[in-house]
Amino acid sequence: MRRETAENALEILRKFDTIIIVDDSKSMSGPLWKEASNALAALAQTAGDYDTDGIDVHFLNDERVGRGLKNASDVKRLFNSIRPGGISLIGEKLEELLLQYLDMIEAAKDSGDPIALKAIKPTNFIVITDGVPTDDPESVIVNAAKRLDARSFPLSQLGIQFVQIGQSPKATEFLEELDNGLAATHGIRDIVDTTPFIGGDLTSEVLTKILLGGINRRVDTKGAGAVM
Repeated sequence: MRRETAENALEILRKFDTIIIVDDSKSMSGPLWKEASNALAALAQTAGDYDTDGIDVHFLNDERVGRGLKNASDVKRLFNSIRPGGISLIGEKLEELLLQYLDMIEAAKDSGDPIALKAIKPTNFIVITDGVPTDDPESVIVNAAKRLDARSFPLSQLGIQFVQIGQSPKATEFLEELDNGLAATHGIRDIVDTTPFIGGDLTSEVLTKILLGGINRRVDTKGAGAVM
């Protein structure tokens, strides 16, 4: 019954594009990379059941992009071709992808063609990382939220979910601040959620929290139980 309820809750993903950003910095080497691979494989398998386009996977350092991935084997194949290295520029990658999307929806709105705007799906960004970034994703997120607010886009237009791999206390503190502090501090909509992942299999509850927390405020604040 629990699984059936989770599947019903995840039906909303059919309306969204899912874009996953993976931290492939040096600190992700070894066991953490395997954890990230396992987590992403489960996410891809589930999200791919609902997103008919499949999911896109970007990396912070490697320029390769996995597009339209729909199952775990696609993800494993991509991960096996990449070796972690470099630094954790989450803000830079987020800014690149967010600006592309924001420019696109603003142009569609400016065109005055409601069909053009409706053709662009809301987007669910999921960032998989182990630690505190080298740069400043906070200002990138704040600027994106301000643009969404300024043009009165729906609250579900865009969400960002951070999945913490590993158990770094500093990373937990940083990500919790992104989740709980930005909206109140800057007077903006809440577009961020965070979920810890400590290895093992992803339960239906954790999968639901990761896939919906960035785009459903009830799941963000109350957990997967809010929709299961």
